[in-house]
Amino acid sequence: MKSEFLKFSSKRILFSTVVTSVLMAGSPLEVFAADATEVQAVMQTGTVTGQVVDAKGEPVIGASILIKGTGTGIITDINGNFTVSASPDATLVVSFVGYKTQEISLSGKKNIKIILQEDSELLDEVVVVGYGTQKKATLTGAVASVSGDVLESRPVSNTAIGLQGQIPGLTITRTSARPGDEDMTIQLRGASSTNKVEPLVIIDGVPAISNTEFSSLNPNDIENVSVLKDASAAIYGARAAGGVILVTTKKGKKGDKLRISYNGMVTANTPANMIPLAGMRDFASTMAEASYQDFVESDGNGGEVITQRYVNGQTWNNVLAVGGKTPHAGVSFDDTNLLVIDKMALGDPFTYVDTNNLIHYYESNNWLDLLYGTTWSTQHNIGIQGSSERARWSASLGYADDRSVIIATDDGIKKYNARMNADYDITKWLVFNMNISYSNRYKDSPLDGLDGNNSGMYDAPAAPAYTPSGNYYDFYVCGRSPLSAMQAGGRAKQEFETFRYSNTLTAQLTKDLKATGSMSFIKNNNVQTEYKTTYYVGAPYAVNIEKNGNGEVIGYDVNEQLNVVNAGTKSYAQERSQRTFYENYSLQLDYNHTFGNVHNVAAMVGANAEKRTYKNVTAKRTDLLYDGLFDLNTGSAGSTNQTVTGGSNAQGYISYLTRLNYNYAGKYMIEALGRRDGTSKFHVDYRWCNFGAASVGWRISEENFVKKNVKWLDNLKLRASYGVTGGAVSELGNYDYLSAITLSTYYFNGGQEQIAYLSKMTDYSRTWEKLQNLNIGVDFALFGNRLTGSFDWYQKKNNNMLVSLTYPDVLGTNPAATNDAKLRVKGWEAVIGWNDRVGKVDYWVSASLSDARSMVVDYAGTDTWTAGLVKVREGYPLNSLFVYKTDGYFTSYDEIADYYKQYAGNSALAKVAQSSASTHLRPGDRKKVLILDPDNDTTNGKGNTGAGDVYHYGDSDPHFNFGLNAGARWNNFDFSLFVQGVGKRNILRDTGMNTCAFYVNYTNILTTHLDTWAWDNQNAEYARLSLQQDKNKWNVDNNDTAIQNAWYARLKNITVGYTIPSSITSKWKIEKLRFYFSGDNVAEITGLSDGYDPEKGTSARTTLPFSRSWTLGVDLTF
Repeated sequence: MKSEFLKFSSKRILFSTVVTSVLMAGSPLEVFAADATEVQAVMQTGTVTGQVVDAKGEPVIGASILIKGTGTGIITDINGNFTVSASPDATLVVSFVGYKTQEISLSGKKNIKIILQEDSELLDEVVVVGYGTQKKATLTGAVASVSGDVLESRPVSNTAIGLQGQIPGLTITRTSARPGDEDMTIQLRGASSTNKVEPLVIIDGVPAISNTEFSSLNPNDIENVSVLKDASAAIYGARAAGGVILVTTKKGKKGDKLRISYNGMVTANTPANMIPLAGMRDFASTMAEASYQDFVESDGNGGEVITQRYVNGQTWNNVLAVGGKTPHAGVSFDDTNLLVIDKMALGDPFTYVDTNNLIHYYESNNWLDLLYGTTWSTQHNIGIQGSSERARWSASLGYADDRSVIIATDDGIKKYNARMNADYDITKWLVFNMNISYSNRYKDSPLDGLDGNNSGMYDAPAAPAYTPSGNYYDFYVCGRSPLSAMQAGGRAKQEFETFRYSNTLTAQLTKDLKATGSMSFIKNNNVQTEYKTTYYVGAPYAVNIEKNGNGEVIGYDVNEQLNVVNAGTKSYAQERSQRTFYENYSLQLDYNHTFGNVHNVAAMVGANAEKRTYKNVTAKRTDLLYDGLFDLNTGSAGSTNQTVTGGSNAQGYISYLTRLNYNYAGKYMIEALGRRDGTSKFHVDYRWCNFGAASVGWRISEENFVKKNVKWLDNLKLRASYGVTGGAVSELGNYDYLSAITLSTYYFNGGQEQIAYLSKMTDYSRTWEKLQNLNIGVDFALFGNRLTGSFDWYQKKNNNMLVSLTYPDVLGTNPAATNDAKLRVKGWEAVIGWNDRVGKVDYWVSASLSDARSMVVDYAGTDTWTAGLVKVREGYPLNSLFVYKTDGYFTSYDEIADYYKQYAGNSALAKVAQSSASTHLRPGDRKKVLILDPDNDTTNGKGNTGAGDVYHYGDSDPHFNFGLNAGARWNNFDFSLFVQGVGKRNILRDTGMNTCAFYVNYTNILTTHLDTWAWDNQNAEYARLSLQQDKNKWNVDNNDTAIQNAWYARLKNITVGYTIPSSITSKWKIEKLRFYFSGDNVAEITGLSDGYDPEKGTSARTTLPFSRSWTLGVDLTF
């Protein structure tokens, strides 16, 4: 009785879960029903009743019953029963997640019993792993996979961007939104080394020649992406310290009919998160106010005074333009500048002729509006798949024209992709595979104008872009103009061309034994061309000047000969060619056998050889004969006007690998794998190294006591793994095991003598970095596989990290990096998903969350650092922040006097000395918490700029990375959305971001900078205004107040689509016709202020604004 009650309760709970679910997630899977059993009809008037059960006779709760061809549908109750009104000749479509779908013809039946059979495809789902595939159910490693449909559904042409946020633990960041120049950083489970160690990318079994090749892949060509996160990556040995990303492209399948598909889209790109630049009025009035603040003094009674100045015989105590109050003129401005700034503060356009007869034009201007705006991108992809009795094939062509949001000139990248995969059965036991691909990535961008002083975010908002006659105008009269630099400063072009060919021969020697041999070739050409042209920018001269009796200019003519040419640099043309050729040869034996129906054994052994050769040449000539010709032969041939450099190198790998898998009845699993790698990068005595891993798993859900008593549990698997992977540090050269001798000259005995010296030492014993990986995880599936998820905890230890040691200067040369540091990373990942059907709505939702924390356990290398961002320091996380504590603002001159007295002689106060008329501290400046004795410093006296109490403020790595996918299908409509974000990321605002008003003298400010300290605004965000850089540095540099948490949640994509009913398209012999609208980077919330994009990091002032994209597309299949 008790067990029956519990059984009923569990059903009730499950039924409630189904009918009350409001999540928009999940798609139905194929289900199958056994032959129906006709029973005595009990209903009249077209009512049909029945019950849905599984193969064991248990009721299936929440199964979908639809009348084919209509919108009528219901779900079964807690006993699996249903009642539906239907005509005698109707067909019922019965489905439930985890079971096969069947169409039941009523044929007049009034009562039916339906038996659903499990969908074996769920149990047999395979995952791509290193050198093979494994069933997901018996997988013991931490391996995540993403279907190519996820990438294909987004309007992106960069595969790495498409994967952002899709896989827990895989962190992909970019510092720019420029197509082809995103500066992508890919990390798997946090850092693996202080050196550059990124995931190894394998495309169809062959390593990618670079991350550029990976990013350039056409997302429409991808079938699946798998990521080896833990010790399972050890099968790739010496290059797997950063994890492994396995990309499988689309292939034809047996039984495929000829299918032609087309996908096309047009995208509007608009700037997002534009920083709020001030206009001319706010800029000028704030500058005048800052000048005043630099020269106030205590009046001795708790107030402030300033000595008034005289301009043109008038005292500056009249109510003029600046803020509608008495202008606060400081002695940093001369009389003329005071008048000009005053007129600028009115905000109206005006013209001014200076004493050198140069004409200055003033008007409020936002440079960003001239540089950035809406642009258009397009993509077109054609694919063909099919098969015959012996052959299977898949081919595709792709074209993408991606534009940045620069409207001042052409900026973007064009991609051309072609791919063909073909399999041919030579005999019943011998199969030939061929994989050919070609990609061409052509980038064309302005050479200048995006960074540095010409970014458009620096320049004062007080000048037009052109003179009245249409020439480029320079506000600063120093050859600086964002528009001219971008439009006329030259071009930078790059063509990245990759041809990839591989073929494989697979022989099924016996039923259980298979041999595979393959050879692959990759040829890459990277040609970069850039040229700088001569252009004119400046200010025109006033001639024939007329003045009135007071000496004021009342008229003049304009001389259009500008006073600055080409921003002070020579024109030039430069070409650089880089060629890489890669060869890969491999042989592999696979054995699979099941003994006694329960002992499943799989074994693999293999060998692999690789070789990579590289050659480059760079040539440059200056002083071009004509700006319209940019070939090298148009430049000057003088010895001082041309340079040529070049070089070549080669490297090789040889590897032996093996793997053994065993599982008992799909319940108990064990795996062991190993690899031995040798490379030409190290000394002959240290070239070889062994790597390996072991993992175990237990499917608790397959135990009989669980199957009988916990029927809602479909899968519960515990797994653990441990192994060692290696890091081939990219910073090591191909011949670093050889000492370098440099030839030079030295002044000796009255003349220059030829000398040779040791410019670089080496260490024969250094070898691969070795990463120890420990992973413990659990996978689960409940309620008919509708609720699924996993959780992993991991730890990585790099105990022989390569670092540069510190030696006395008497050594006289650069020491070699040695394996003398240790790094530890701990983290976790969680993912959960739900998919189901309610009536006619299929829906799904999934969420992931992950975090990783690093710690430099031992660092025998150089430990010299200063306050701010410290990338490596023993005892702290990577990318740690060391900053000064602040205690609000100073509030009185008496408090400041006591402060100077208490810390007399303190070097931190040296640049804001009490004796300085302009830079000494005043009320409204930051109050740093200083110490009297640097030896008592919390950082042990290291790294302080001055004697400030620098303390640890966490790290700047992104933490709590999360992603959310959701979607639904109803009739022919589909909807999906994707949210990605970071829960915590400390950003230290530095010179790369507008840290405060006038941090860089006379550059533009933000409107948010107007919230500055004043006697009536003492809780302001920013300190007291100043034009003095030393004062602004005191108030900003490396202070805890300069740190912001750049957390964000961004709606990365939202898509709505509609598929034309097949009843219509079949008449046109069209299999599928779908139209969709999609938005990328649609909206976000963030803790970072001032309009900066949280994905950029700190260098936000001089990089391209991120963009939002709005796409209309069509999918067509014949």
